[in-house]
Amino acid sequence: MEGAINGRVSDHCAIAVFHSPQYHRFMEAYEFIEGYTEVVAHFGVWPSFHDGEVHRIVLDRMRRDSSGAHVPSLEIDVRGWIMGPEVTKKGYYVLHHDAVVSFLFEDIFDLELEGFSQQNVLSSRDLSLSEGPTGTGKVLHVELEHCYLFAGEFSARKASVVGVRSWNGDAV
Repeated sequence: MEGAINGRVSDHCAIAVFHSPQYHRFMEAYEFIEGYTEVVAHFGVWPSFHDGEVHRIVLDRMRRDSSGAHVPSLEIDVRGWIMGPEVTKKGYYVLHHDAVVSFLFEDIFDLELEGFSQQNVLSSRDLSLSEGPTGTGKVLHVELEHCYLFAGEFSARKASVVGVRSWNGDAV
């Protein structure tokens, strides 16, 4: 079945992601995130977060790892959806599975953030895996590509989904 994911016909945007040459690298990277299946269960696919918005970022140097050592962490809440091909009467695309996903990245390094403001729209959130700087295992590199001012990137030795909350337009 053309444009199918797991035997289902998916929406317009997911098909574009499914067929992109980078999809397999991207798919491998999001599986590094503990609890990624909660995100896939909500959206039906791993979302690109294109035109999504960062609602909240928290930097914390006091979190401890399993050995008791302090490790810097970053919590981030990102709104995302799957954009369908349907258009509303007002001319807007219909957004399916609109939600805010909360992520926790631990033992972060090489952090760069800029332009955080009242509106933090992303072009995309790109993920890639690489070997740690001292051969300490895989690390996840996260790139928050700007759409309007806000952008950032960092690497993390551990990542998890804290939760997925349906978005209804209220403040989170």
